[in-house]
Amino acid sequence: MRARRPLAALAGRSAGRLSRLIGRGGGSAIGGLVASVIDPRFVRDSFRGLASTVVVTGTNGKTTTTSLICRVARDSGRRAMTNPTGSNLERGVAAAILPYMDWGASFRDPASLHAILELDERAFIHLGPKLQPSVVVLLNLFRDQLDRYGEVDATAAGFAASMDQIKSATLVVNADDPALVSVSRRHEGPVIFFGMDGWCGSAAPDVWADVGRCPECDARLEWSWVVFAHLGDYRCYECGFCRPLPDIRVTNYESRGLDGSTYMLETAGVGHRISTTLPGVYNAYNVAAAAAATYGLKLDPGAVSSAVRTAEPVFGRAERIEVGSTTLFILLVKNPSGANQAIDLLRSEARPLDVLLLLNDGVADGEDVSWIWDVEFDRLAANHITVGGVRAQDLALRLKYAHGEKIADKLHVQNGVEAALNKALAEDPRVLVILPTYTAMLELRSICARRGWVTPFWRDVA
Repeated sequence: MRARRPLAALAGRSAGRLSRLIGRGGGSAIGGLVASVIDPRFVRDSFRGLASTVVVTGTNGKTTTTSLICRVARDSGRRAMTNPTGSNLERGVAAAILPYMDWGASFRDPASLHAILELDERAFIHLGPKLQPSVVVLLNLFRDQLDRYGEVDATAAGFAASMDQIKSATLVVNADDPALVSVSRRHEGPVIFFGMDGWCGSAAPDVWADVGRCPECDARLEWSWVVFAHLGDYRCYECGFCRPLPDIRVTNYESRGLDGSTYMLETAGVGHRISTTLPGVYNAYNVAAAAAATYGLKLDPGAVSSAVRTAEPVFGRAERIEVGSTTLFILLVKNPSGANQAIDLLRSEARPLDVLLLLNDGVADGEDVSWIWDVEFDRLAANHITVGGVRAQDLALRLKYAHGEKIADKLHVQNGVEAALNKALAEDPRVLVILPTYTAMLELRSICARRGWVTPFWRDVA
């Protein structure tokens, strides 16, 4: 073992603990950054000899799906480590594995240890081949952080290039996403598909959808039905490219609004009734992806159904917080697809709602906030709408274009996150739904923790 590796682990651990001690966060990245600077091969060399490595990537749903897979593995008696805070760059992975190491920077009994990790899309492209995972889960691809990723086809090409170097992995793919199915056609190893079935929705993609042409021949795709965005049952009549039949299927989906959903999850011909507090059809996709991933771990995919029944939403992802007589629901949004799904979810609510929208433009959010113009804010209805964050004025302008003069009496604009939260709560709402971008969500939760409403997320998941 190289001498710098134990030094990297020691320094990384110390940096993480110091970060928590002085209240600068949970150490979910800084410890890994320090370890990786001292030993650039720290992450790559750590995953040799493990029982298995599962990597989850895609635009939306990574943290929830990873949490579900990890829960099933642990419920089945497997030793599993993960990056539960959602810190999904290489530094986050390095920080997440440090607690599992001894002082020599080695895992105890690595042959019985399973790594279940989420990776940012760009991080997967360069880090995935180095980890040589045994299972790769591709959830979806939507336009997100254009300043970092570029368009969807560029990310899909990066995925394909990475999978060319991970030839033996079991690939778990969303059958309803044509961009990802095209990636899967190049893979030489096993492929498991998950998706929706029996959906009675639109017969055409949303106007803001990111995939409209065949990823194989560039002819126009045709859809029989669409769940949302470009996810659905598609076919190219020029080259024959089409949606594969899912091995894991979600059927009979019924929404209970913010309180969750019910549906059937069919695995290997066996149906499992799912009743969960995870709201939205996008979370049904996450559950199906988790069930498909269990095949690669040689676990019973039906075990996902029991795990989901008691699963609570991951922090910031449909998290529910009681504050006096007000219930806060936090729904992380960071791109048009996720924001439009959140708005659809709110439209299914019969109870009166107030909404707090928080828009930041940090590196982790994407510094380009032009995506808000592809969000269907004209469909957003609420008693009061408060906007805050670094780019609150941009968001207020977008809402005025969406609703015109009729929004003037119920729109409140506050620069910053805490001021916006205070203003929204001053209206004394029964239910306040908060739609923040990523760094705004972390700031919001820090405020809630300081006020004693929640524990810090890094304590929740430790």
